[in-house]
Amino acid sequence: MHIIHIVESFAGGVYDFISDLTNHTPQHRHTVVYAKRPNTPEHFADNFPEGTRFIYWKNATREICLLRDMRALTELYQILKQIPDIDILHLHSSKAGFLGRVAARMLGMQDRVIYTSHGVSFLRKDVSDFKRNIFVWLEHLGKKAGGTVVACSRSEMEEFHRHGLEAIFINNAVDCVPAPPPQDPKPFVVGTIGRITYPKNPHLFNQIAYAFSKTPGIEFVWVGDGELREDLNTSNIRVTGWLNRREVARELARFDIYLSTSLWEGLPLSALQAMCDAKPLVLSECVGNRDLVKEGQNGLLYRSLFDAIDFIDRLRQDPQTCRQLGTMSQTIYRENFTFERFIQNYQHLYQTIHRKDAPVS
Repeated sequence: MHIIHIVESFAGGVYDFISDLTNHTPQHRHTVVYAKRPNTPEHFADNFPEGTRFIYWKNATREICLLRDMRALTELYQILKQIPDIDILHLHSSKAGFLGRVAARMLGMQDRVIYTSHGVSFLRKDVSDFKRNIFVWLEHLGKKAGGTVVACSRSEMEEFHRHGLEAIFINNAVDCVPAPPPQDPKPFVVGTIGRITYPKNPHLFNQIAYAFSKTPGIEFVWVGDGELREDLNTSNIRVTGWLNRREVARELARFDIYLSTSLWEGLPLSALQAMCDAKPLVLSECVGNRDLVKEGQNGLLYRSLFDAIDFIDRLRQDPQTCRQLGTMSQTIYRENFTFERFIQNYQHLYQTIHRKDAPVS
């Protein structure tokens, strides 16, 4: 089976998702039609299976721009037209999800389309209500072009349904092996992983850290980098910059608590990594995050700055409860979010779409 992945947001969690998915479905041929973002890895092809083909989609951009988007659509149409043996078109994130569905309809391939949302655009909180309504309208327009919509979590699927859009869900997952805890003495570490951007709300992370700035023996760590790095200016915050996967795993092993301050998510891969590593979760109450926490069992979904501060302080002073919550995080991960189940679900979907599109003999 030849699977064409189309992605504008070829960086961060979406990049990891596609890399993991292709590496664990070696029975298929994969072609990646991609655009570049500032944090697209320089040698990205090294993390894909041998034989993966890459085609640069130069006109694709994140924001809506009618002229540029028309050019991107025309370019994508021409790219797909020149690939003779397409079995599945797998679209990733909202921009590729819309343009890819339109191009597929133009080519008569609409029944071969899977669109994975990765945090759908109408959940964004960095734009006006008017623009969010445009995103909803575009999703309805994309729906008319055909294809199967796959949300990254149950709560994201429910948001699609709330707007009258059909969707199924396959939980995100990470290919994760728990790292051994560090043996050397260390402070109590509260950490997060991701791009330092508006959706991740670094301002709130900074506020939480500031509340502990005069408390000895506690450190806040942000693994990653981004345009809002200067928002993390409290003295007890360490920003690592971009790290490779092995270095990220080493930093995560040192966390005592995984903290998310996100405004919206699909299903955060970094929090899943933390669950695999048996970390208690302190997550902002939002789409995606709410699928991961069973309150009082493996952490807290907080709704205010003060709730987050209070819960972190209680866990800091109660190592036994902190460990128990972490153990339950790992249990919930193994019962609901394993990578094996993720691959099986996508493999089943690929086979179902392929059978449906097969010509009747």
